[in-house]
Amino acid sequence: MPISTLFHGTYADQLKRPGQYWTVLVAALGGAVGWWLSIPAPWLTGAMAATIALAATGRGGALSSPLRDVGMLFSGLTLGAAVTPETLQAFVTVPLSLLGLAVTSLTVMIVTSAVLIKFSGWERRDAVLAATPGALSAVMAVAVDEGADVPRIAIVQLFRLVMLVAVLPSLLVLAGLSGSPQSITQPAMDGLTLLFVIGLGLAGGIGFRMLNMSAPFVLGPLVVVGLLRGAGFFPGQYPMALATLGFVLIGALIGGRFEGMRARQIAAIGPAALLSFFVSTFIAFIGAFLVAHIVGFPLPEALIAFAPGALEAMTALAFSLHIDPVIVGVHHIARFMLIGIGLPLAMKIKPSLIRGKVS
Repeated sequence: MPISTLFHGTYADQLKRPGQYWTVLVAALGGAVGWWLSIPAPWLTGAMAATIALAATGRGGALSSPLRDVGMLFSGLTLGAAVTPETLQAFVTVPLSLLGLAVTSLTVMIVTSAVLIKFSGWERRDAVLAATPGALSAVMAVAVDEGADVPRIAIVQLFRLVMLVAVLPSLLVLAGLSGSPQSITQPAMDGLTLLFVIGLGLAGGIGFRMLNMSAPFVLGPLVVVGLLRGAGFFPGQYPMALATLGFVLIGALIGGRFEGMRARQIAAIGPAALLSFFVSTFIAFIGAFLVAHIVGFPLPEALIAFAPGALEAMTALAFSLHIDPVIVGVHHIARFMLIGIGLPLAMKIKPSLIRGKVS
C-alpha cells in the first residue's frame, strides 16, 4: 500500500466500519475479566477468547488495517522499550539458537505434513502449507496463489495459534518457568519523551512498510526504539496502559480472524487441526529443549521462541509472562523471514516438494 494512502482514501475509510469497534470493546472486556480472574497473560488471552466467542455469534468484525496497525505499533513499542544494554549483550547466543530454530521448523513442516497426509487424507500441498509454523500471512498468500484449500489451511493455522496463546501461559506458570515482574526502579517516561518515542516507532513502521517488510509496525518500532533504548537513550518506564492496549488489539486481531467461519466448518476440520497442533508443538518443544541444553539458552525464552505461533502473539505473550520478548521476537522474525522467502522460492525452484508429483 502506498504511504500516501495511509491517512486518507481507502485506509481512512476503513475506520468507519462499526463492527470492529464492538470487537475491540468485547476484547477489552475479555481482557479485564482475564485480569480479574488472574489468568496468565490476561489482556492477550482474555481478549482473544472474548473475540472468538463474538465471531462465533456472527457479530462484531475483523479489525481494519488502521486498528491492526495501531495494535502492531503499540506492541512493537512495548517490545522496543523492553530492550536494555544487557539484552543486546545476550545476542551472542543467538546465531546457534537460530540454526536450531531453522532445523526444528523444517522438521515440524516435514513431520506434521506427513501426519496430515497419512491420517487425515490431505493433499501434500495443503498439508505442507497447514504445517508451516508461524508466518501466517506469507503462508496464506502462497495458498491463495496456488489455489489451495484456503479455509481449511487457515483453520488449522489459527487453531494452533489460539491453542498456543490459550494453553502455553498456564503451562509455563504451572511449571515455574514464567519470569517475575520486574520492580520499577526508574521513573515513568515523561510526556515529551513518550511522544518522541511513539513518533520514532511510527516512523520506523512506515519506513519498514516502504521497504515492503512483513509486520512493519511491529518490526519498525522494535528495531528503531530497541536499538536506541539499548544504547541508553530515552530512559524511563514505558506506560503499561499503552502496552495493555497493544495486547488487547492483538488479541482482538487473532479472534477477529474467525469472522465468517462457520462452526460446522471448523468442527469438520477439528480433528486434523488438533492433530497438527500436538505434533507440531511437540517437535518444536523438543527442539527448544535441545537448544536450551546445548547452547545454554534460557528454557522459557526457548519454548516461546520455538513455539509455532505468530510473531506478534508470541512476543506479546513473552512480555506478559515477564520473559525477554526481544530475544523471543528475534527468533520469530528470523523464522518469518526464512519461511516468507524460502516457501515461495521452493515453489519456484522445486514445486514437487510442496505440490507432490503431478500425474
